[in-house]
Amino acid sequence: MRCAFVTLLCFFHAVGGRLFFIDARPRPRAGQSARVLMLAALLVLPGLLNGCGLLARNGDAGPEAADSGQGAEPDPAWQGKPIPYALRIEVRDGPSSLEGKMKAASQLAQLAKEPPDSMLALERRARADTETALKLLHSQSYYDGKASFSMDEAASPVKVTLLLEPGPRYTLGRADVRYEPAPVVPESFKNRSRETGFWGLEREAVPPPSFPASLPGVNVGQPVTADAMLAAVDALPERFRREGYPLAKVADARYALNREARTLNADILVRTGPPALMGAIRVHGAQDVNAEYLQRLTPWTPGDEPWDSELLDDYANTLRGLGLFRSVEAAPASADLEKSGEGGGVAVLPADITVAEAPFRSISGSARYDTDTGLGLEGVWEHRNLFHNGEKLTVTAPLATEIQGIKAAFEKPAFLVREQRLLASASALREDTSAYRKMAGNASAGLDRKLARQWWGGVGVFMESGSLKDNENSEHPYGVFSPRVSLRRDSRNNVLNPSSGSEMEIKLTPFGGFYQESFSAMAGSLAASVYYAPMRDKTGRPDDRLVLAGRVEGGAMAGSPLHSIPSSMRYYAGGAGSVRGYAYQALGPRDSKDDPLGGRSYQIVNLEARFKVTENIGLVPFLDGGMVYTDEFPRIIGDMDWGVGLGLRYYTPIGPVRLDVATPLRRIDGDPPVQVYISIGQSF
Repeated sequence: MRCAFVTLLCFFHAVGGRLFFIDARPRPRAGQSARVLMLAALLVLPGLLNGCGLLARNGDAGPEAADSGQGAEPDPAWQGKPIPYALRIEVRDGPSSLEGKMKAASQLAQLAKEPPDSMLALERRARADTETALKLLHSQSYYDGKASFSMDEAASPVKVTLLLEPGPRYTLGRADVRYEPAPVVPESFKNRSRETGFWGLEREAVPPPSFPASLPGVNVGQPVTADAMLAAVDALPERFRREGYPLAKVADARYALNREARTLNADILVRTGPPALMGAIRVHGAQDVNAEYLQRLTPWTPGDEPWDSELLDDYANTLRGLGLFRSVEAAPASADLEKSGEGGGVAVLPADITVAEAPFRSISGSARYDTDTGLGLEGVWEHRNLFHNGEKLTVTAPLATEIQGIKAAFEKPAFLVREQRLLASASALREDTSAYRKMAGNASAGLDRKLARQWWGGVGVFMESGSLKDNENSEHPYGVFSPRVSLRRDSRNNVLNPSSGSEMEIKLTPFGGFYQESFSAMAGSLAASVYYAPMRDKTGRPDDRLVLAGRVEGGAMAGSPLHSIPSSMRYYAGGAGSVRGYAYQALGPRDSKDDPLGGRSYQIVNLEARFKVTENIGLVPFLDGGMVYTDEFPRIIGDMDWGVGLGLRYYTPIGPVRLDVATPLRRIDGDPPVQVYISIGQSF
């Protein structure tokens, strides 16, 4: 009775304090009365539930409290106070790795710092996690797995236990691949070879396309995760797109479980589409960049080789690296297949390249600070499309204690051949260091060419003329002429912030000229760096949370005696770019005034451990060593000075901002005990 009475009051209240009378007389249309009754029910139901205490919230005690006349304890299922909880994930009779995977996907774990405001909300999280747990178990081949949860509401915080029972793990029974229609392999796809090695002097055989009957990348009889199976299926058409079938696709993929045998069976249907040869590119969106220049950059000869989507991707990445475009899209022009007579009737498929040009001119600047050389500034103006063929002109103006002046560098890509650059530079500089003071102008020109994968070679000439004064001689005019040869190998995964790979460069620089007397010498140097990330991310790639980096460098000079060689052409070490902890040019022999003399040989060693504390902050302990010698060849790992320090890195899209603090292990008289370096980019 009390509940019915409350219901009537609630009904009266629910309609805004007005009484509604329902006329039950017959109506011409029966459906209308039904709608009226439904409306009445909707109006009565909230009041009924609320009046009976079924929807009591935030301290509403319900009918029992009304009977007693006292406020009852609020129902924790509806109380608005946050309910903290502690999560425990238990894996019963299964690998412990499931616990970590579940924690990474768990809503309870991810929202632990945001406790719900009711027990019902906490239960909803737990139920959602059981569904997630089942999906996780299935993705790891535990198709009979179970998941449940329990909550200890009396505990504070509430104890939530998520239980995973994986059960037996299913294996792959079969993964059959069918092809409809049957693929056609043209004669032009057979008995092929390609250039390899330096200068393309070697050739290697290219096998014709093959069509496996079983899905590659997974093993029958072994457990297979959902990610591995889907990755193998996705990789199958991409394989054919690299072997001459640009329209290859998976037409159907079906999976079935055999509960008795505990196996997963897969049936994959592939349509390779017609074979095709790589065609010419068709450029869309280029206005100030000549399309002919972009065509010269293509790494294939139209109509000469089977379609290869990897070649097209590499070409698109080349265009993105030019600095000429905001965006680059590359796709096969499947709607415009052409017939090539030379291709024996095989379709020749053009590639559509859609670009959006970026501004070609830019102005930038940088700053650095070193304890030994002070503040250094540099302004840069650059034009990346000077003559509409990707020519780059860069003008740099350094302004620092030890150097002031202006530099200009010109680069013409695809000079004569696709992978060759024409380089030229000129500068007018004033240098004032502890070892010498000079005012000079110089110019250089050369060619840089890709010789093979990861290998580059360069040749050039360098000329410089000006006046030079060291600390033991008055100012004298001097001139230098030097041909140069270099060989470089680079396998780094990132130029600005590498986490794997290596770089090596060898330079040979014979030079001669006049100073106080004529001189000539042969100089050579070797620099090598290596980067290793001991950890891997989820995709198996190097994880840059920890990178071990090392670098060695050395040089030697044979020919005229040291005093005949201009001091600006000698070797020096010490400072931010070589051995941190020591002042700029401080290592090595000294003259009668205790100033750096320079030498004819040197060696440098750098070791770093690059830790990423957060996504943007890193710590880098380092050890540097080096020495300069008057001898023609360095004393390998002997008689070296060492500096040790700690660096801070702030990672940005353009490279890390670097702060290094270093101290020498053998302090030179007059030098500070600590050196500080601030700049952009890793030290090597």
